[in-house]
Amino acid sequence: MLLCATLAICRGQQPLYEEDLLAHMPERVQQWKEMEAYARSLKSVDAFRAKIGYPPPNLSDKVTLKLEKSGEDSVATYYRCYIPIGAGLETYGLYLVPKNLKGRAPLVISLHGGGGFPEMATFHGGTNYHDMVRGAVERGYVVFAPHHIFYPFRDRDHGTPIPPEVRAQLDEPLKQHGTSLMAVEIAKIAKALDVLLARPEVDPNRVAMIGLSWGGYYTLYTAALEPRIKVAVASCSFQGDLEPNAKRTYGRPDDISTRDLIDMIRPRPLQVQYGDQDKGLPVDKVKEGLKDAGKYDGFELQIFSGVHEFRGDIAWAFLKKHL
Repeated sequence: MLLCATLAICRGQQPLYEEDLLAHMPERVQQWKEMEAYARSLKSVDAFRAKIGYPPPNLSDKVTLKLEKSGEDSVATYYRCYIPIGAGLETYGLYLVPKNLKGRAPLVISLHGGGGFPEMATFHGGTNYHDMVRGAVERGYVVFAPHHIFYPFRDRDHGTPIPPEVRAQLDEPLKQHGTSLMAVEIAKIAKALDVLLARPEVDPNRVAMIGLSWGGYYTLYTAALEPRIKVAVASCSFQGDLEPNAKRTYGRPDDISTRDLIDMIRPRPLQVQYGDQDKGLPVDKVKEGLKDAGKYDGFELQIFSGVHEFRGDIAWAFLKKHL
């Protein structure tokens, strides 16, 4: 540097101003930290709402509830639940009230998966949902089992007019209007809570959401956006979600990770359960993908011996502890 300055003077030129190239490394580090913090801020609940277009437009501020009794037994009284939420949309599901309930009880939202529907998860043993609906009401919880739009396997085998790619076909036009299928379906549950939590048999301060497969996946997303949900259980809800560069389709956001959702849910209690023989994702990838998630007291990962199924024996103990 001194030689360059001397040569410049000899030629009648003023030496150029120079600096030590490492002198301001702290500024570059600071720029990196600021950008990193900014990227983290975009994982906030508000940013997530904006990303999926939540809440969707043209929904009613106030909604009403219609219950139609469909049956009863020694366990519960069963209702079909209809909640018009605006724009021609209606939240539909089953609503179960424990028999001989005295006072108010916690509400458990119990959501089916991609091949199912509320009735399939409730009646005739519940297939791989097992006791996900009736098990909750047997333990004294009021249960709301909402319906989400899928291509149900049972209906498929009996000539349903619903197309196989129904979710992709619905999601695309919704995104063109600034919302998404996921946002609308989460809003349907949120609107249902507006009226269900006013019911005399429901304790509005004690709400849980549980689900299997797609239902578990939606449990994470709904709990992240809906603070009235105090406890959540997501069962077998990872297909490629924890794998790097996984592409999620059919109404799923493309770049929101499970760990990001857990960050939005914490510190509320969350149980993630997964069968060690589930074919959706090798169990070691589930463990690896969630190894950093269990850094708060309310989170637990339960790996059970089994397949793609809901395990009530694990879930009910968790709800009893936290709800």
